Amino acid sequence: MQTLDRYTRHLAAPDPAATPGSSDGRAAAPPPPPDAAPGAEAFDEPVFLPLPSPRPPQSSPPAPPRAARRSGAVVLAAAVGLAALVGGAAGYFAGNVADDGSTAAAGSPSAAGAIDAAAVAAAVEPPVVTITTEVTVRQGPRQTTASSAGTGIVLTADGQVLTNAHVVAGASTVTVVLAGETAGHPATVLGADAANDIALLQVQGVSGLTPATIGDSDTVVVGEGVLAIGNALDLDGAMSVTSGIISALNRTVQVDGAEIRGMLQTDTAISSGNSGGPLVNAAGEVIGVVTAGATSSRTVTAENIGFAVTINRAMEIVAGWR
Repeated sequence: MQTLDRYTRHLAAPDPAATPGSSDGRAAAPPPPPDAAPGAEAFDEPVFLPLPSPRPPQSSPPAPPRAARRSGAVVLAAAVGLAALVGGAAGYFAGNVADDGSTAAAGSPSAAGAIDAAAVAAAVEPPVVTITTEVTVRQGPRQTTASSAGTGIVLTADGQVLTNAHVVAGASTVTVVLAGETAGHPATVLGADAANDIALLQVQGVSGLTPATIGDSDTVVVGEGVLAIGNALDLDGAMSVTSGIISALNRTVQVDGAEIRGMLQTDTAISSGNSGGPLVNAAGEVIGVVTAGATSSRTVTAENIGFAVTINRAMEIVAGWR
């Protein structure tokens, strides 16, 4: 089973653009520009890449490619990624986070005290499912299989499940494990929108499921308490539940040349495996689909910064596939 130490080492993996001779495996800091003041430090440039999959790779992954670089931004990471990189490039992206003018809250997770976390979690957990996928990976003349794990939200009693597009991207098989079960059910992808990172699945051979209660993300306010529920690190047992607040509204996250607009920002802890899971309010209503989280670079610190696609946007997209 994946250990926390292994997960931490992945988070601290050497910079893809590391230069030979670096004692810590990271890229040597670029020299300051010629007109910089003496002693000026060159800032790290952003590398936007997915968090490691909570599932170990089934073969040694190839070295990641050089990532695009720009100055002065945090590392943004999707909350689930492939355990092995397709051709050394799949899952890597570059981009940035834009502020669309919303006001960020100066609060902390304690501001979520208005939520009865135990009661909300008990009500929301039944519609939250585990999603596992297998992807065929070609490494030169060789072909192998990689696996990944994420989270989904039950929308209908007959097995329609909402998740992130990156959770099922390139999957040759998709399996859904329902709450309270250990055996998986095969699922098909009804539609996927990579630009908005939303996908809809149909689980085969199920009925009588408990659908999630869908809220109205247009009514969300900064400082409102929220919970994130999901398959964090693909740990055995029940879903992981974390609490926090809505830190900001209407964020734009630029990923792989596509902009996801109007995202909710939260300080709720999210990890590999949380992708596609619900962000819920105090009433147990889904207001967002957990999608990405930020981690620090060498010169920029990022703590408790996560993003979710609004549920209104997600439901608008999947309406065309139902």
